[in-house]
Amino acid sequence: AQVLDLRNYEVAPYLVLATKGGIVKKTRLTDYDSPRSGGVIAVNLREGDELIAARLSGEADDLLMVSRKGQSVRFTADDDTLRPMGRATSGVIGMRFRAGDELLAMDVVRDPAAGLITVTDGGYAKRSRLDAWTPKGRGGLGVIAMRIVEDRGSLVGALVVSEGDEVMAITAGGGVIRTPISEEALRLTSRDTMGVRLMNLGEGDTVVAVARNAERTEDDAVSDDGDGAVDDSAVDDGAATTDEGPVGNGEGDPA
Repeated sequence: AQVLDLRNYEVAPYLVLATKGGIVKKTRLTDYDSPRSGGVIAVNLREGDELIAARLSGEADDLLMVSRKGQSVRFTADDDTLRPMGRATSGVIGMRFRAGDELLAMDVVRDPAAGLITVTDGGYAKRSRLDAWTPKGRGGLGVIAMRIVEDRGSLVGALVVSEGDEVMAITAGGGVIRTPISEEALRLTSRDTMGVRLMNLGEGDTVVAVARNAERTEDDAVSDDGDGAVDDSAVDDGAATTDEGPVGNGEGDPA
């Protein structure tokens, strides 16, 4: 289940859904105006497929789709490329995959200065500027979003982020770390790189999810004490810890 903020209803009048099989569908939000307490159908899923993302979008927005093996496609969500469809439909092909791959994430691009952060289950992360992706037609195999190597783990999350945002990484052991999106905390690198260590993991622990922290307050924001160390209050007492020094500073951790 995903909860969507409808305050931008006029700016983003469409609901875009994506499935792990690479199917994408755009529907007008007005199609969901219904008094039914049990809800209404949003998409007809094909056999063996499942919904993995739901986002609000405007016609001028771009969509970015990222696969589990680090491939990605970016295309504009206008009516020529992605026409609106009724609720009880399955959608169209948004991204194709090589054998063994599937869709991991889909997000909306509105901020021209935004970036993409990708995170592996081994605790590594990378941030790249979105202008490295040229919008093209939907349905392609895409380009590399992150170079995946065995010793750094498999891709578990991909988010469109802007300077000043904050992301949370959660581990299987219950550890949580919050990281601000800034050049000091996670520097920008090119698309075809492996990333740097985001968090240290305990024996047998893995990162299982990454999410944008939508509600930040001054009291619980991650703070820097002046020497590059992340405030201990921002790290859960579980297995997750942070490296000494700024994450992504390139010291001893090649991109």
